[in-house]
Amino acid sequence: MDEWALERYFDKYIAHDSSRINEEHDEGEEAFFRLLPDELLTLPESGQNNTAENQSRTVGPSLDHNSQNASAGPSSATPQCHKPLLRPCIRPLLSWFRVFASRNVVSVVNLGCRLDLDLIARTAWNVVYSAQVSHMLTMRIRKPRTTANIFYTGKLVCTGATSMEESKVAARRFARIVQKLGFPVRFLNFRIQMIVATCDTFPVSLENLVRAHKEHCCYDPELFSCVFYKLQPGQRIIIPWTGRLTLTGPKNMEDIYRGFETIYPILCNFRIRIRGGS
Repeated sequence: MDEWALERYFDKYIAHDSSRINEEHDEGEEAFFRLLPDELLTLPESGQNNTAENQSRTVGPSLDHNSQNASAGPSSATPQCHKPLLRPCIRPLLSWFRVFASRNVVSVVNLGCRLDLDLIARTAWNVVYSAQVSHMLTMRIRKPRTTANIFYTGKLVCTGATSMEESKVAARRFARIVQKLGFPVRFLNFRIQMIVATCDTFPVSLENLVRAHKEHCCYDPELFSCVFYKLQPGQRIIIPWTGRLTLTGPKNMEDIYRGFETIYPILCNFRIRIRGGS
């Protein structure tokens, strides 16, 4: 069957589904969100969880503005969060970093059904699959520019997104593509597996850093000209001499800020002072 004819069939079927009548009034969402039925696409958060997330997001950026008014007096507003995401000392430290960005977000979701990878490879676009080489199927989309590794068990691993929200949108779009092919897809147990973040600091003397922190460093200049600094289990920072740090392993923004806060005072002790030309 032609792909466009199959897409029109599923869109027409879902549009006439009585369970979707209430969602026709949601104009703020994109089309692919409305096309996935609620019984097939269950989000992990709803109601109060969304409110808690919105409050937690407002706590981070508003620390600089509200810290001066914290001692002004009691306020009638409800408390924002019972556990602060960032300690007040993190912001001054991060002000030294010129660039801070998340380069790659890896997320995992369960589609809730067994998949025929051969059928998906024959009918879907931008797919790479070889049963003799690997037991997973690779699919790519352009908006957002991400890649998904899909397994026959229904597990989907999404990589390439630059934010947690973008990773979730991409995972939903991959699920939508698989659903169009006739599989009873659900959206279960979405979670962020890992975030890769980078930031620019200052030149660092790697030899002195390794000599002072042997128990945390892994360094072999003949193989790789960077120091692997272990922060905690599952998290490490790649430190080149230029000071462009790469943090791998955290699962949320709090871990990213805490990791950079931990490594900053250590690197200050081994900073290379570059003088101007004589």
